Amino acid sequence: MNDIFQSVVEVLLKGEDAVFCGIVESSGSAPRTSGARMLVLSDGSIHGSVGGGPVEGACQAKAAKLLQGTKTHHFLSFDLNSVKAADAGMVCGGAVKVLLQRVSAEHLPFFENIVRLQREGERPVLVTVMQPKQDPVLAVWTARDGLAGAALPETLAGELARKAAKTRQSFGLEESGVSVFAEPVVTPTVLHLVGAGHVALATAKVAAFAGFEVVVMDDRSEFADPGRYPEAREVRVLENFDACLADLGADDYVVIVTRGHLHDRDVLAQALKTGAGYIGMIGSRSKRDAVYRSLLESGYTQADLDRVFCPIGLTIGADTPEEIAVSIVGEMIRVRAGVPA
Repeated sequence: MNDIFQSVVEVLLKGEDAVFCGIVESSGSAPRTSGARMLVLSDGSIHGSVGGGPVEGACQAKAAKLLQGTKTHHFLSFDLNSVKAADAGMVCGGAVKVLLQRVSAEHLPFFENIVRLQREGERPVLVTVMQPKQDPVLAVWTARDGLAGAALPETLAGELARKAAKTRQSFGLEESGVSVFAEPVVTPTVLHLVGAGHVALATAKVAAFAGFEVVVMDDRSEFADPGRYPEAREVRVLENFDACLADLGADDYVVIVTRGHLHDRDVLAQALKTGAGYIGMIGSRSKRDAVYRSLLESGYTQADLDRVFCPIGLTIGADTPEEIAVSIVGEMIRVRAGVPA
């Protein structure tokens, strides 16, 4: 969603109006989760997406009418049952509500501020405040400055601050007829899956469903095949596992599931030289201890090893690749949310 704000700024700087569309409610297996954003320009072109198919088409048509009239906003609701979804060439059903807001030059400082906060690493939260018979209001929340641009009841403001401080996922709140939809404007967490076997295959599917961007790598082309990983952002076939990880930060997570202890050890050594926010390695305690001894003998410290989640995943009795994937992604979600173990 991050690039959409820069697109809004560029359009408004040209003196053009546009329509800022966003899914503010969703249920069932909707085509995009709440928080999806799209910008519709006066020529009908779009930036971003709210799901494709009939949802996107209806939003474009309504946006054109908004730009030709005097209304400032409109809500569109869609109930995509499985039959309608199939007829539209979509693989999912569900219900969504999309808010369309006309934006013009007066909104430029607001969007410029969000772009600036992103550059400064503040991780702003876009807040849409909706009340009956009033225009929706766009506001922004940051841990540094709190909520700016809207006033909320004290309890609602407190709950917004509590949730916004710890989550990277969009969420909604409601109290006394006031509805709030909050969208953290953050860099997506990228999962680097090193190894592309059965556990990796299941983990990629669950992780993508949970909102992680997935990068898969292996030295076996028959495993590191984009056809096996349609949900992955990138699938890399490595010559070997040397130097496969570099320049990772807090929004990068590493899951090491190669086919052998030696590869796991070498990849873990690379991961520990990065600032990755999560490093997990599959294997038993005996395997872990052998790998750890080798790394300590190579100059790594106990503090380095304390960063590693091994055995990987939540302790839920997982056995099959699918169950192991759920335990791994559950652990990553906990880390992403800042919940202590």
